[in-house]
Amino acid sequence: MYRVARRPLSKLLALLPEAAPPPTFEELELNLERSGLSAILEAKTSGSRFRALLSEQSRDRAFHVEVQTRALPAQHLEHSPLSGSDFANAALASRVCVSVTCKLGQDALESLHAQLRLLAALAPDAVAMLDLNAFHVKSGDWMRDAASASVPPSAMSFFSIHSVFDDRNGRETWLHTHGLQRMGSIDLDIVGVRRREASALAGLINHVARLFIDHGVPPPDTTFHAGDDLPLVWLPCEAAVEHVNATLGGAADRDADRTRERGVLLAPATASPGRLETPRRYASLLEADPILYISPAETERMQRLAHERLPRFLALRDRFAKNKKWSFQVKLGLPTDAEGPAEHLWFDVHDASAETVNGTLVNQPYFITRLRRGHRGTFDLRFMTDWAIHSPRGGYTPETVLQLERGLANDRVSRLPLLH
Repeated sequence: MYRVARRPLSKLLALLPEAAPPPTFEELELNLERSGLSAILEAKTSGSRFRALLSEQSRDRAFHVEVQTRALPAQHLEHSPLSGSDFANAALASRVCVSVTCKLGQDALESLHAQLRLLAALAPDAVAMLDLNAFHVKSGDWMRDAASASVPPSAMSFFSIHSVFDDRNGRETWLHTHGLQRMGSIDLDIVGVRRREASALAGLINHVARLFIDHGVPPPDTTFHAGDDLPLVWLPCEAAVEHVNATLGGAADRDADRTRERGVLLAPATASPGRLETPRRYASLLEADPILYISPAETERMQRLAHERLPRFLALRDRFAKNKKWSFQVKLGLPTDAEGPAEHLWFDVHDASAETVNGTLVNQPYFITRLRRGHRGTFDLRFMTDWAIHSPRGGYTPETVLQLERGLANDRVSRLPLLH
């Protein structure tokens, strides 16, 4: 396996409301006490720098805590779909932040979750959270929601994919990530693709990133498989340009953050054995819902989060089940005909409780001969590994259901009659 040489520190910042003064050491201590978190805050020689010790699961972890006066650089919202929203405006207006910095442990997601929970405890009124490694901003509501869960958020919550396209014709696109190095992975690029292919290939980057975090980074110029019929290779940036004729993503376009511990994803060329090419030929396959390889650790994490947030799924279904513009689905990992891993299948939900679901099978099973697409039955929800909600606002999962809930709450507020 490839070893990342210099894993940077992970740094998360909680942005306080615009009029909030810098919190004192005593106020931060009180916030920790109110949160119930098993943490101790120790003052350093400088008045705004502290050390926090988090004691959980029979081990202690140290974090650096600092209160800073700073404004959010506007470029951190450039790639956010929430740019221009009330949350984004509040983030830009903030002038004081509390930062928590640490080196992540072997289980990067568990370490990030601990870091996030400490930050939420220290700054419970934050309007937003800035992730300096990933160059993106999330709402204070997201930070508190993720911190309150017993399950870490997806790794995708802690890295971003930036898309750079050629302003002259808008066709060629360069995709690259930020934030993966602190998790023990290399950051990833795809170059030489069309803009219309970018969304599908960004999904491929998300998937490969999770594989690298869970299984380690394979050696460069070595074929690995992200799924069925999805062989890939990664090369350092300087070597990749020998295989791909790209006008974006070359040495002239890269600063220090876009060269260090970074690899370009390529596909073995079908017409020229031994050659590599951009993976753009996979775009149509990715849009057709292929079989992707997911680690047992990630499957377990998704399952735990789906069960923990099932009451929110059921509450929304109770509210909108009769609306034909809404649909609700669950994914069940069912036993196969032979011994081996479960087969994960999606069902349209007709009725559901906290224990069972009645649904119609959406997929055609590969390894369960007793089931066919269109089969309707009642199943035990202990087999549930994921769920999804499709609404006029878009699609939502256990990872993103908060966005749906907040959007519906805002709609309700905006429709309240004015008092005269």
